[in-house]
Amino acid sequence: MPPLSRFATGRAALLGDAAHAMTPNPGQGADQALEDAVTLAVLLDASPDVESALAAYDEQRRPRTRMIARRSRRIGAVAQWHSPPATALRDLMLRLTPGSATLDALAPVLVWQPPDSGDRTAN
Repeated sequence: MPPLSRFATGRAALLGDAAHAMTPNPGQGADQALEDAVTLAVLLDASPDVESALAAYDEQRRPRTRMIARRSRRIGAVAQWHSPPATALRDLMLRLTPGSATLDALAPVLVWQPPDSGDRTAN
């Protein structure tokens, strides 16, 4: 299913799996729902009206959640390889990859800061 073109319209917003369901491979579904909730709370508190806050929420959250959903699909596709040569190569590459390289590759997913109450452009 293609990603939604927006998470909010008017005075209604979607959060979590309703907005951006993703495969469970990196275990980010609940994390992203929490990020959505925190972002929305900060923006609602800082915004003069609900519509502006929801528009800012939509603008902030879609790029990040799309990136994480794409990574999740790719991880899942590789994890589900069935061909013996492909699985042997995958398993070998995983064993040879240093843990620090794995953490560096995951940094865009693992590192997140809530938006500042006065900053409507944080992600």
